[in-house]
Order: sequence, then C-alpha cells, then structure tokens
Amino acid sequence: MGVMFDTDAFYKASCDANFVKVADIARNIAWTTQTEWGKLQITINLSKPEKDPRAIAAAAKAGPSEKADYIDPATGRARPCPLCVTQADVDCGYAKRIDLAGDPWALWYSPYAYYNEHCIAMSWEHRPMHIDRAAFESLFDVVDALPHYFFGSNADLPIVGGSILSHDHYQGGRHTFPMEVAPLSESFDMPGFPGVQAGIVKWPLSVIRLRGANRKEMADAACVILDAWRDYDDQSVGIVSHTQDVRHNTITPILRRNGDAYEMDLALRCNITSEEHPLGVFHPHEELHHVKKENIGLIEVMGLAILPPRLQQVMEERSMTRDDVGHAFAQVLEHAGVFKWDEQGREAFRRFIGVL
Repeated sequence: MGVMFDTDAFYKASCDANFVKVADIARNIAWTTQTEWGKLQITINLSKPEKDPRAIAAAAKAGPSEKADYIDPATGRARPCPLCVTQADVDCGYAKRIDLAGDPWALWYSPYAYYNEHCIAMSWEHRPMHIDRAAFESLFDVVDALPHYFFGSNADLPIVGGSILSHDHYQGGRHTFPMEVAPLSESFDMPGFPGVQAGIVKWPLSVIRLRGANRKEMADAACVILDAWRDYDDQSVGIVSHTQDVRHNTITPILRRNGDAYEMDLALRCNITSEEHPLGVFHPHEELHHVKKENIGLIEVMGLAILPPRLQQVMEERSMTRDDVGHAFAQVLEHAGVFKWDEQGREAFRRFIGVL
C-alpha cells in the first residue's frame, strides 16, 4: 500500500479551516516529570470535560443518540456519534476516506489534539471497538500507508478502554511517547516466530514489545499473545479473565515503524472489579482520584497524562507542585499494571510468558 496522502498539507488545511481548534489547544497546560519510568508527559486539558468511568461503560453499550450534544465541525450541527463519518465530512475537507483491511474507513485530525498531529481513523460503519486479528491487520495497513505516524487502539472493554467504545477507531499521529523510548527489562523467544524479537518493556503497565520486518509474522505473534491473555487467570496477583460469561482480559495495541522493522507494543489489560476497588482493580485507586479518575486509555498507557481542568484547583488546595502531579500519574500507571514490579509480579509475568 502506498502513502495515502500528504499529511502536511491535510493537517495545515485542517488547522486553517479551524477543524483543529488551535486556539483552544494553546490554552492547555503541559510539562514533563522525571520518574523511575522515564520522563512522563503531563497535560491539563482545558478544552474537554472529565468523564466518569461508569458513564463511559454505559455509553459503550449504546448506539448513536439523536440527543448527543457533540457539534459536527463540518456542518455545525449535532452529530449522533462523535466518530460517525459522513460523505459531507470528506466533501468539505474535514476527513479523508481510506481503506483498511478491505473496509472503508476515514481519517481526520482531532479537533482538540492531545499531541502533535493527533489523528483519528474510524470505521465508516458504526460498530463497537474490537481487538482481534482484523484490528491488527488494519493497524498494519494504516502504518504502512502513513509510516511516519504511530497508530494504536484503545482496549475494547470498559474501565481499561478509552472514552468512546461504541465506535471502532484508532488514534495516531507524529509524536514520541515515553513508553516508546522505554527499554526492555528482558527478552524472550516466541516458539514458531524466528523473525520476531520479543521482550518485556520496563514500564509501569505490563507491556510486551514485538519487533520484526514481516507483518504477517508479527500479526500472528500478536494473535498468540492476545489469545493466551484472554483466558489467562492468576489469582495470586488478582488476574481473573472471566466472571461467568463476562470477559475481563484484553490488550491495548500500539504499532509504529522503527527503521526497516515494525514495533508493536501490547499492553495487557484486565478490568476486573472488587469491593475494595469498585471502579477497577487495575484502575487508578481511590486515593489518586483527585488526580485521575477517568479510564486509562491508549494515550495514558503510553505515558501522556490527560488530566481534567479541576486539577488546577486541586493543586492549589493541596499545595501540589507540578512534579507532585507527575509522580502521582506514575502511580496511576502502576495501579493499571496487571503484573507489578515486585518479585511476585515479575515471577507472575514470566509465568504468563511461559504459556506463549
């Protein structure tokens, strides 16, 4: 697949037409904090309101609503689903039509970008998020066509997914996240995949990194990991894959080019809840909700905090410095990791690697 289009020209046109809200984005507050996981990127987003995890879970089950209050940047009218694309979006220059894995998709730049050239690829069909082989194939297609961008998908379950689970989509852009530059803590072999290098990333979430030049072999290896993780239980560290017929385990995948090879990071996620942690065992715990209560989605997984406007008042009330917030975000990510970085967690992670 060749390059889809000139992203420089498309991005400039989107900014010039105010589809990308440059003035609003400029109001956001951003800094970095050095932690044991590297230099985390922190933003206070003044453009969009915070969402409650329970509201996100409810929205995941809903179809498009005529009462939606999202305003369509292309037409100025209410859009039933913020990610449902129309031909009018393409005709006015707001979106580009693309094909991924043989299906019609579209790509536009996020109106309230969280990072440089933040773009969203969404299915033309309104359908739920899904993590499976088809999702991996689509990620490879879009990275092949736009190799200077990373692309990734939120997980497909509440709590561990992003804020819009009801519409199949990926996020991408031209940005280097802290997780991308994090080193491997150890490497391992995947039987049957001689062309794939695999390892555990030194990162607060539990992340497996694959590297290889052959996209089919890479996708096959990712499917092996996904299939194993979906049914994986380890009560010793609180991992429960199913409650009766309700699935809890899934993956947040991120794909990029690195030289002549692909790199795919697979963050292992589990949305099990408990009486002690009703919003999620592997979710920011209550003592950190003053900093982050919303779901830890794709962008936060990679080390960029999207924090709500209320945090400015919280920082003042609690006499918190910016580094205090940055270190609290590091704890947020640690809570989201299914295998902790203590001896018990390291051993548990190696047990999972052993089943691959």
